[in-house]
Amino acid sequence: MASFICGALVACGKESVFLVDVRVKGTARISKVEVLVDTDTGISIATCLLVNRCLIDVFEESEDVKSLVGDDYELTVSSPGIGEPIMNVRQYIRHTGHLLRLQYTDQDNVMHEAVGRLLTAEVLGVAAPFIVLEPIIERKGKKGVHSEPVRLELSCIKRAVVEVEF
Repeated sequence: MASFICGALVACGKESVFLVDVRVKGTARISKVEVLVDTDTGISIATCLLVNRCLIDVFEESEDVKSLVGDDYELTVSSPGIGEPIMNVRQYIRHTGHLLRLQYTDQDNVMHEAVGRLLTAEVLGVAAPFIVLEPIIERKGKKGVHSEPVRLELSCIKRAVVEVEF
C-alpha cells in the first residue's frame, strides 16, 4: 500500500509531499485508511486536502486498492501529530533546529536515551545517513546544560520523537 501511495503522490504532481505512514483499520463493513504525509518544510491543510482528493480518485480506479480496503472505506490524509515518532528519514530534515528525544544504541549495543537539539540531518544521498545532535543534560529545577554535539548514524536510532517546546 505504501509504494502505491508514493506512486500516486508522484502521479498527482505532489513530488514534494512524502509518505510518513499508512494505517488501515476498521471492520469487515468499512475500512479506515489514515495516510500521514509531510514535506521538508511542513505541510498545510490545503495540501492535505489536495492529496486526499487525488488519492480518492486513484483509489477508485485501482482494483488492487479495492482488494485491500474494500468498496466502502474512509480516507483521511493528515500530517503526523505532536508526539508521533519519526517514521521517514526526511522528517529529520524538516525538524532540523527542533528538540528531539532519542533512544539509540552505542557501538556496544547498549541502549541510551538523550534529549537534544537537532543541528544537522545528512539523510539523503549518503552511504551512512546520520544526524548531529546537541544533547541537553536535564537538571531538576534548572535549565538544561548543552554539551558537545554528537554524530549518530540513523541505523543506531531506535526511536525519535520531536519534543514540544514552550
